[in-house]
Amino acid sequence: MAPKKRLAILAALDCFSETGFDGTSTKMIAQRAGIGEATIFRHFPTKRDLLLRLAAPVIRHILTPAAEQQAVALLDQHRDEPRLILREVMLSRLAFMTHYEPLVRILFQEALVNRELRDLIVAEATPLFQQLTEVVGIMGPVTPTDRERFFRTVGSLIAGYFIHRSILQPERDWDDAAEVDGMLAILFDGIGPKG
Repeated sequence: MAPKKRLAILAALDCFSETGFDGTSTKMIAQRAGIGEATIFRHFPTKRDLLLRLAAPVIRHILTPAAEQQAVALLDQHRDEPRLILREVMLSRLAFMTHYEPLVRILFQEALVNRELRDLIVAEATPLFQQLTEVVGIMGPVTPTDRERFFRTVGSLIAGYFIHRSILQPERDWDDAAEVDGMLAILFDGIGPKG
């Protein structure tokens, strides 16, 4: 990647995470990167293209293939333990989200209003959901609708927890493993007295 293009991408990541996509101008990005505003437009026709350039590699090359590979390996090792498989996948996705927290925050914010970004996320997540369908399948016979609902629920739990942990209450001392175990207890055992 050209050095000035890289500077623009890194500066955009910082600016977007600090002031949001709409609150960031290309002038702000150029100033942060120490380059001319025209240089940004030479590499990215629009600010939206710059956002997609930031998001696409993370979604395509880090999140989905890594999670798919992990799911396959876990299925091979723990076929009779769907709860353990889901626990490991959920914890690894939280670790990923933490490592790339500024970008993940931007993705959450912009997915609400950016159709291209939503389409990209859905398209890239589909293979992972298909792979993890086996995890649901080993719990017993379920319909395709049940599987979709299950993954929507798991995704919502992880996303909701990330938002609380990183955006709403970042000062709190969070324990990811305990939180994931609590989510799984609700998914697998329900709410109420046990035993």
